[in-house]
Amino acid sequence: MISDQNQRITSCFAEQLERLDLKHIFDTAVADANHIDFLSLTFSIPSIDALAVLEQYNDKDAFNYYWEHPEKEFAMVAGGSLYRIQVRGPERFREASKRGKELVRRIAHSSSVNHRLATVHLLGGFSFLDENTSPQWEPYGSGSFTLPEWHIVQDGNLTLLTINMPFHSELSFSDISEQFYSSIERLEQLCNAKSYAFESVPLENASPISFGENESEYARWIHMIDNARELIHHHAFDKIVLANERVIELTHSISPTLILNRLRNQYPNCYSFLIRHDDTSSFIGCTPERLASFSHHFVFTEGLAGSTSRGASASEDAVLEHQLLHSEKDLREHAFVIDAIEKNLSEFSEIIEHPVQPSVKKLSNVQHLFTPIRARIEEGASRTALLQNLHPTPAVGGHPKEKAVPFITELESFDRGWYAAPLGWINAHGEGEFVVAIRSGLIGEKEVRFFAGCGIVEDSDSRKEWEEMNLKLRPMLSALHYAANHD
Repeated sequence: MISDQNQRITSCFAEQLERLDLKHIFDTAVADANHIDFLSLTFSIPSIDALAVLEQYNDKDAFNYYWEHPEKEFAMVAGGSLYRIQVRGPERFREASKRGKELVRRIAHSSSVNHRLATVHLLGGFSFLDENTSPQWEPYGSGSFTLPEWHIVQDGNLTLLTINMPFHSELSFSDISEQFYSSIERLEQLCNAKSYAFESVPLENASPISFGENESEYARWIHMIDNARELIHHHAFDKIVLANERVIELTHSISPTLILNRLRNQYPNCYSFLIRHDDTSSFIGCTPERLASFSHHFVFTEGLAGSTSRGASASEDAVLEHQLLHSEKDLREHAFVIDAIEKNLSEFSEIIEHPVQPSVKKLSNVQHLFTPIRARIEEGASRTALLQNLHPTPAVGGHPKEKAVPFITELESFDRGWYAAPLGWINAHGEGEFVVAIRSGLIGEKEVRFFAGCGIVEDSDSRKEWEEMNLKLRPMLSALHYAANHD
């Protein structure tokens, strides 16, 4: 029965709320009060734009989360932190898995919709290395997963809203009910485009930002690549992925959502993401590389290594694609990735499938050698342990990784933080998806840090790798320029 409180909610929410038995889940929690700390309710709502919801969410110093793959018609947005798991050190993947399972067991959940995504989700990821060393990455830690106050999942035509609330045995049903309906009222405004407020600054009023690299940055890069090639020549490792950090001073603060809106429209076949823990910075990106997607029985991953630019004409583009598919250097680099993924998956699966030859994944500014991979997960296998085995792939770390990765911190001049690390989500049903957080940047109030890297083998050309690294930076720089002129 629709209560008096439900009358406060408009008809688009009310029908689904009527199907939720809030009293039943409250009674269930009371009966198991020693083991339940949170209540969670899921119901369907009308379609929304996940990025617009985040843009309208006013609590910018709280947990903010956004994830979208436009081509797959999948998006997620969340706000507020009800509980945060934080881990660090060599056992952080295992610890995150253990604590995540313990947290889920303490949540009483109910849904008006029978769907694999109508459940509790934990949102977050890990840093590239076991520990972060620089102040700008401190809010993110070495690994964290957040149970948000609310999250919305959009999967094709279905949109699901989940509200999570703390539960204490001394709370009455009236207390819980009032809290739930207050959350609904606030979220209904976020989901109603009629109430959206926005400002547009004319192009001529925007402050200029300089994006150009400098001579010292180039000199450091050449020195780093030459050192790496020397190490490869002396058999320290076969391949290493080295990255550059470009720091851009801001003359005025820039909205991360403006940058992301540009990126998602230009790269609909990539994953756009944002994660924010406080008011100091947002980590955003638009990555083409999936690390792992989990379904009930399968894990889906891919090899993405070996790159070239796009052609100005169709003919030039075809020539560049043909050269990439027949480049010994790029094919060797790609083979390192596939071999490593197969080895890492073999601990969790006896059935691993992928095409014999790579294809080409084309983005608007670059094309990559690409191999999709599917493996059947053995019963009882830990998804987080599988993630740990896959990270870092040779596409962002090196080969063999146990030899190459320790040299990254010696050769690079910055802390990667969450750049090129696993970022994503996992839910109570064991479904989840993680990407490799490349094509990414840390957006602060006074500066922006963008990151891009290249795979280095013995016959790499330092100048060409510099050009490739700048090619990979171009989408983020272009989106920042756009945002700077429209914020």
